[in-house]
Amino acid sequence: MGAEMKRLHHLILLGAAILFLGACSRQVSVKIGVVAPMSGPLAQYGKDIANGAQVAVDELNSDYFSIRGKRARFELVVEDDKASPDEGKLAAQKLIDSGVVAVFGHFNSGVSIAAAPLYAGAGIPQLSASTNPKYTRMGLKTAFRITADDIQQGATLARLIGEKLKAKSLYIVDDRTTFGLGIADEVERMVKSATLKASRDNVDPKSADYAALVKKITDAQADTVFFGGDEAAGVPLLKALRAAGSTARFVGADAMCDASTLKAAGGTANSNYYCTIAGVPPSWLSSGIAFTDIYKSKYGAPGAYSTLSYDGIHILAQAMQQAGSIDPKEYLPTLAKGSFSGKIQGSIEFDEKGDIKDGTVVIYQSIGGQLVEQRNLL
Repeated sequence: MGAEMKRLHHLILLGAAILFLGACSRQVSVKIGVVAPMSGPLAQYGKDIANGAQVAVDELNSDYFSIRGKRARFELVVEDDKASPDEGKLAAQKLIDSGVVAVFGHFNSGVSIAAAPLYAGAGIPQLSASTNPKYTRMGLKTAFRITADDIQQGATLARLIGEKLKAKSLYIVDDRTTFGLGIADEVERMVKSATLKASRDNVDPKSADYAALVKKITDAQADTVFFGGDEAAGVPLLKALRAAGSTARFVGADAMCDASTLKAAGGTANSNYYCTIAGVPPSWLSSGIAFTDIYKSKYGAPGAYSTLSYDGIHILAQAMQQAGSIDPKEYLPTLAKGSFSGKIQGSIEFDEKGDIKDGTVVIYQSIGGQLVEQRNLL
């Protein structure tokens, strides 16, 4: 190669290097943690959350989303909290150590509450779909909720049970978890104010005697059962009720309101089954319908929490863009006081506690083995 050719080759390589470095300098890497139960009985909920978040990240990356003139490349760091407060704290520390600048999670209220102080100590915003009111009432500036809480959900459930289903005798059961106890307490408080006769019990899925509990329910001649908790205890209770011949209406909250619940119930939830979701279904907005089509092409039908994590990632990205920074210290005030566009939830703002303003609760009924939205029961 002659001297002139060598010089030209060197200039080409130098130019390519400059272009490469320039492109790198115009990019910023954004790591967001996603944490939920990825194993165990509630793994489907965790997978739904992770998949919804991934759809959002894929969109942001393909749309050349920019923050202060730099293209943002989003990456998810997924951790399994095993639906355990202790495991949740370990998972939270892993995310903090990995350098995430935001977290979507956890699923279980007790796990969100246990992990929240760790994120607060690191100054990392935590956006959760957990509904127990305590989560945003611990005075932590980093805790935000993307759904209505159990005070709102409990009021909707109480109206469903008392005014719409016109229950005469209600039996309330909780699974002793933070979420289960909290939502059952709210329903009990609300129905008592409506002078509805209600009995109360609890069940530990690890040592439950469902037959004995079902006998108590049938002896009380309950025409409606409200269960506060998740599928681990809720589904066996429902199966035991139906096996005993009870046709009592079974009502649950959002941890019992998924296609996976009906599948696990094996036909016992095909009728006289009602539940609520704290969140807007994708069918309400055209962008939500588009999300469903994209999600189905990748993962199958979305779960209720897929939509919340999808919106959650977009909200976190918008807060960073509005603040012009991925540094939590700089974009946290914007997240707390800004207005964001949820592609499914619509316009989203948070109040001074970190709760979503104007949260929505939707009622579903199982019809032919499918959960069908019932606006007439709201």
